[in-house]
Amino acid sequence: MTEQTQPDPTGTVISADDQRAIRVAMNAVPYAADLRVPIPPRGDLSARDVVAFLDGLREVLTEVAARADDQHRRLLTLEADVGAFRRLIGTAPAEVTP
Repeated sequence: MTEQTQPDPTGTVISADDQRAIRVAMNAVPYAADLRVPIPPRGDLSARDVVAFLDGLREVLTEVAARADDQHRRLLTLEADVGAFRRLIGTAPAEVTP
C-alpha cells in the first residue's frame, strides 16, 4: 500500500502573530532541543511544520517515559533490597499493624 500525500489545505492561513506564538512555544517545550524534533526554519510556518514538530516530540517523549518507567522499577527493586537487608541485619523499623 502506498502512502497518499495530502495537499496543504488552501485558504488556511496561520497569522503572523500566531506563527510567532507557535515558534516561541516550540522553543520552550522541554526536549525540543533533541534533533528528532524538527523546529522549522524562519519563514512561513505551515500546518505540516507543526505536525512534524509534534510527531518528533511524541517520539522523544515516548522514549523518555519508557526510561522513567524503567528507573522507577529499578528504584522499587532497590527499596525492596534495602528493606530485606535491614530485616536480615535486624535494623528494620518495627512494623505497625492496625
